[in-house]
Amino acid sequence: MRAEKLNAAHIQDGVAKLDAWTLDAINQIIEKTWTFDSFPTAMAFFAQAGALAERLDHHPEFLSTDTRMRVRLWTHDVNGLTRLDFELAAAIDALVTAEFSARLNNTEPPCA
Repeated sequence: MRAEKLNAAHIQDGVAKLDAWTLDAINQIIEKTWTFDSFPTAMAFFAQAGALAERLDHHPEFLSTDTRMRVRLWTHDVNGLTRLDFELAAAIDALVTAEFSARLNNTEPPCA
């Protein structure tokens, strides 16, 4: 079954329910950046978030810059955002809260 592309109202509602994810409305992408206490922690996050994405059969873009990790979500099949993007974003936030919250470094600026 093909995923259904969300309209602007549903996207705004979805972003409002997430914790600090930003919307690139032009490209229909949501993204978030975390800064961890070390490169090994960032890589552990990558491995666990990647496994989570694989279980959901949804494959985000990851960008790693030393201790910073940016995740960008959109559904390639519809060239925009779907329910699955917001489901994965919430699941990644839950993963960070459960496994990595004590290893976040919030003193560094996010990736540009």
